[in-house]
Amino acid sequence: MAFKKSNRGAGVGLAEAKVASKNARLTITNSCFAGLEIALKKRKTILGKNLACDICLDDSLVSDEHAAILRTDAGFLLEDLNSRNGLTLNGKEVHQKKLHNGDMIEIGTFRLKFSFAR
Repeated sequence: MAFKKSNRGAGVGLAEAKVASKNARLTITNSCFAGLEIALKKRKTILGKNLACDICLDDSLVSDEHAAILRTDAGFLLEDLNSRNGLTLNGKEVHQKKLHNGDMIEIGTFRLKFSFAR
């Protein structure tokens, strides 16, 4: 797992993935991690504070397993995994929602932009 840590103690970790990405990615848009692009290479990508997550978001407002992004035949879905503080998609709290190119996801203090090129 690759791991990047800021000087304020927050960090982002990335697990190795084995399934083709089909050009989907998340880009962190805030903090010292702004511009960091993360390819979504698995059918199910788990985001959370736990180091075992595919994308580790080290922040006190992030649950151990906070959310998942699922790749389906119909597109990509964002799903809250019963997190303590919830998540927002384009400024609205969601529990499960289909993702569209350019959608903004907020988990804890992290803001991530979803992009998908066919």
